[in-house]
Amino acid sequence: MGEPAASISVKILKAEGVRLNSDNSEVKPAVLAQLRINIGGRGEQAFRSEPAAPSTSPEWNQQFFLPVRDPQTSQLECTLWDDSDAAAKGHSNFLGEVILNLAKLVPYYGQYIEQVFDIKQGKTIKTDKIASGKLKMGLQLDSPAVPGALAAAQAAGQPAAPPAPPAAPAA
Repeated sequence: MGEPAASISVKILKAEGVRLNSDNSEVKPAVLAQLRINIGGRGEQAFRSEPAAPSTSPEWNQQFFLPVRDPQTSQLECTLWDDSDAAAKGHSNFLGEVILNLAKLVPYYGQYIEQVFDIKQGKTIKTDKIASGKLKMGLQLDSPAVPGALAAAQAAGQPAAPPAPPAAPAA
């Protein structure tokens, strides 16, 4: 499929107001986030956060580096799941999603941006319960990491070092 044209650093910071997955208000979800790059409805490899402590306002502060083949046509998909639901069947533990067209980040290439997104009901994953809340992420679209470093770091469970910024033009 070719080498990535860019990479995106995604720092999942925190969420607020995530809906309960259980009818029992005492049971708080242990929310985990799953990230992947989507191109034309085809998802790339997914990366998963560690589950946060049970809460409707989870905090992760976890960073991931994902390869991006074409920032103009790709989407970042972040789905939220309740990891505490051992009896989950199908998508019954789905809590909501955030989808971002990466073309919106192209004008901010190389800049770190923190943004709060509304958690929405899934477009392809349907549940009876309505998604709610906000998700705060830090994002930086940049040049691709050193070839092989991204895959090796992710396979080892470590985030790859961020790519070096492009050299400034000579004056």
